[in-house]
Amino acid sequence: MMDFITAFFGRFHPLLVHLPIGILFLAFLFECLSVRERYKMLKIAVRPALFWGTLFAVASAISGYLLRQEGGYDESIANLHQNFGIATAVLSLVVYVLRRRLKFWIINPMKRKQVRIMLFIPLILLLSITGHWGGSLTHGEDYLFSAAYANSDETPDPTLKIKAIANIPDAILYRDVIQPILEARCYDCHSSRKQKGELRLDKEDLIERGGKHGVVISDGPADSSTLYKKLMLPLEDKHHMPPNEKPQLSSSEIALIKYWIEEKPLFTRPISDFENREKITTIIKFLQEVPQQSWIPLESVAAPDEKSLRKMNASGLKPMPLAEGSNYLMVNFTNSQKISDEQIKTLFEIKDQLIWLNLSYTSITDQQMEIISKLSNLRVLYLNYTQITDSGLSHLSALSELRLLNLVGIRVTDSSIPTFLKFEKLTNLFLYQTLLTKEGILKFTDQRQEVEVDTGNYILKNLPTDTIVYKKISKNN
Repeated sequence: MMDFITAFFGRFHPLLVHLPIGILFLAFLFECLSVRERYKMLKIAVRPALFWGTLFAVASAISGYLLRQEGGYDESIANLHQNFGIATAVLSLVVYVLRRRLKFWIINPMKRKQVRIMLFIPLILLLSITGHWGGSLTHGEDYLFSAAYANSDETPDPTLKIKAIANIPDAILYRDVIQPILEARCYDCHSSRKQKGELRLDKEDLIERGGKHGVVISDGPADSSTLYKKLMLPLEDKHHMPPNEKPQLSSSEIALIKYWIEEKPLFTRPISDFENREKITTIIKFLQEVPQQSWIPLESVAAPDEKSLRKMNASGLKPMPLAEGSNYLMVNFTNSQKISDEQIKTLFEIKDQLIWLNLSYTSITDQQMEIISKLSNLRVLYLNYTQITDSGLSHLSALSELRLLNLVGIRVTDSSIPTFLKFEKLTNLFLYQTLLTKEGILKFTDQRQEVEVDTGNYILKNLPTDTIVYKKISKNN
C-alpha cells in the first residue's frame, strides 16, 4: 500500500514541477517592473506570487523525491536535479521571509527595492540550473543543441564502425557490431537523452537491468526476450520498435541481434566464440558491402505520388528514401512476413522510384516473382531465407538494372546459373547456404569475373582456446 501511495504522489511531479518555474519567474518580473512608477501597483502581487511559487517548489521537491524511488533514471543527473531542486525550494522560502523583513532593516525605499531584486537573482539562477538538469534527465544532456547536429553531415553514422572491422572473427560482437546498431536505431528513445519505458540501451549494466516492465533480454531463445520480440512485431503494431516513423533495422541487423541474444555472456565474447559465427560473419561481410552510393541512379526522378505512399503505409509497408533529397525509394517487407498479391501490386505505383526491395524472411512465392520481375528499375533485391526456387528466379532475368542479389538460405541450384548470367550489371551475388555446387559457382565466376560472389565460406582464425586440454592433477604430484 505504501509503495502505491509513493508512486501515486510521485507521478504528480511532471505537473507540479512547471508551476514554481512560471510563478517564481513571474514574481521576479513583477519585482523588477514595480521599480518603475507606472508599474508600482505590481508590488502587491510579488508577495502572493512568491508564496505560491515557494509552496509549489516544496511540493515539487517532495514529489520528485518520491518519483525517483521508482528508478530508471541516470543517477548522476538525478542527483544533481534533486539537490538543486531542494536548494531551490529552501532558497524560495528564505527569499520569502527576508523580503518581508527588509522594511525593518532598510529605511531607504529605493535601496530596499534594489535589495529585493538582488534577493531574487540567486533564486532565479538556481531555478534555471534545476530546470536544466530536469530537462537533461528527461531529454538527454545535449537536448538543447542536439537538433543543431542531428542531421549534420559531420555526425557519423554509428554503423560505419561495422564497415571498419578488419578481422571479423576477432571482433567483439557487442562492442563492434551490436552497440553501433543500437546507437543508430535505439538511442533516440533509450539512452541518456531519453528513457522511454525507463529503459536505457546505452550501457551494459542498464541493458541487463531492463526497464519498468522488467528485463528485456532473457535466457533461452531470442523470441523469449522482449528486445527481440518488439523488433519482430508488425510495423503497424503500436508496440513495434523502433516506432514506425523512425528508421527501421534491416533484416541483417535484426538477425545479428538474434544471434547475440541467444548466447551468453552478452558483452565480452569475440565472434569466433559464437556457435553461429559463420552466419554472423556472413551478415557482417554483407553489411560491409552495402549500401553503395553508386547504386542510386544519377538521373533524377519525379517524386512518388503521396496517395500511393499513404496506401502502402496503410497496407503495412513503409517506403523510405534511399538518400537525403532523393526521390528513389527502398521498401522493406521484413515486418510484413505474409505477402499478398495486392501488396506486391501496390509496388507498381512507385515502380519508377523503387530501386531497393527487401523480401527477406517473407512468404514470397515463385508465382509472385513474376510480378516482381516487372519492377524494371530494381537495383538491389534481397530474397534471403525465402522459399524461392529456380523456377521463381527464372522470372527475374528481365531485371536488367540489378546490381545486388541476395539469395542466402534459399533452395537455388546450378539450374539458375543461366539466369545469373543475364544480369549484365550485377556486381554482388550472395549464395551462402544455397544448393549450388562449387562447380556451378566456378562456371559462373569464370564467365563473370567482375561479379563478387559471396559463398560465406570464411576461414576462422585458430584461437589458443580451441586446443586447450584440461587434465586432472593427481594429489600425489
